[in-house]
Amino acid sequence: MNVIRIIYIVVVNLCLFSIQAQTLPEFNNKPCLFDEKTKKLIDLEKSGYQTMAKAKGIFKAEAGFFMDGITSSVKIESQKEIKFIVKVIPGTDPTSLFDLVQFEIKKDKRVFITSKASISKSSNSFEKINYEVKKIKEGYYFLIVKDLAPGEYFFGANDFMYAFSIQ
Repeated sequence: MNVIRIIYIVVVNLCLFSIQAQTLPEFNNKPCLFDEKTKKLIDLEKSGYQTMAKAKGIFKAEAGFFMDGITSSVKIESQKEIKFIVKVIPGTDPTSLFDLVQFEIKKDKRVFITSKASISKSSNSFEKINYEVKKIKEGYYFLIVKDLAPGEYFFGANDFMYAFSIQ
């Protein structure tokens, strides 16, 4: 009986390892949506940072980044918890590489304002959305986001924005 039980446990673990190995990203620093139902990865909408600066009257200005279009091609149904998977150089904390931020919709663009200035003051702050990190194996992590409201979002990394839409 014990031999059959051990064989069963080994087979189940090998199957789980095989499934997990097929659902890991190939490239470093490129978060992907993990579809819980199909156990597959879905690439997020990728764009380089397009900068913008705009005068707001004589004494005010704002600067930031934008993506064309009012919505991402990657649509995710609103749910309590959404998992993304990212591959990073082993020993790297994913939260040091990726900020999760919500876009504002302005005209025909998704806009992320990083700084505002007026004649009397300026600010360079923006609201980051917290997410949990769970290690899958060395160099691979789940980025777990909870309770996102409908809207347009992106993970910002060094040179790219990885966008998605919550419906």
